Amino acid sequence: MGKIGKIIGVAGAVAGVVYLANSDNREKIKQQFTKFNESYLKGLAKPSEAEDAKMVDEGAMTSVQYYNDVQEKSDDE
Repeated sequence: MGKIGKIIGVAGAVAGVVYLANSDNREKIKQQFTKFNESYLKGLAKPSEAEDAKMVDEGAMTSVQYYNDVQEKSDDE
């Protein structure tokens, strides 16, 4: 089983190298990876629901306001 696994792994690596040897194939892979990465990050950046986005904005403002209040108190002392 170990020998077969190594042979399959080497065959997969060789097939990948052969496929990526063509510059058109490399560009296709880069474009697909970039498209996937952008859509994944876009999904993380903003919630899809408007109420969720509003809640996130309010939460961010609350933490900034708290931080500013703490900084003002430490400056006064």
